[in-house]
Amino acid sequence: MLREQKRDLQQTHRLLLLGAGESGKSTIVKQMRILHVNGFNPEEKKQKILDIRKNVKDAIVTIVSAMSTIIPPVPLANPENQFRSDYIKSIAPITDFEYSQEFFDHVKKLWDDEGVKACFERSNEYQLIDCAQ
Repeated sequence: MLREQKRDLQQTHRLLLLGAGESGKSTIVKQMRILHVNGFNPEEKKQKILDIRKNVKDAIVTIVSAMSTIIPPVPLANPENQFRSDYIKSIAPITDFEYSQEFFDHVKKLWDDEGVKACFERSNEYQLIDCAQ
């Protein structure tokens, strides 16, 4: 029993993570658990899907809203996408939003618009979530 404990202790590595707040210490621990322990359970997978969808919505809402507020403003490259931009702005305040295929189609078409891409490139001029690409 003592030999087993000694062997287990010798095979254990300890790591001290130091860093300022919000520098990613907890993220590294979570990633190690995901990669080397047991991955995501079904409930965590469901939650991550919801988180990703919310991030997509938040990012596209922020970008299309910023297009008219940054100076100089950035117009849509394709004016036919205006109804898509209006749709995205209209769903912005909805918290329990159902992510329909229509939503994803609008996001895809807007992301392909050179004006939206130009506004994204200027994201240092407005507050855009870090995971927005």
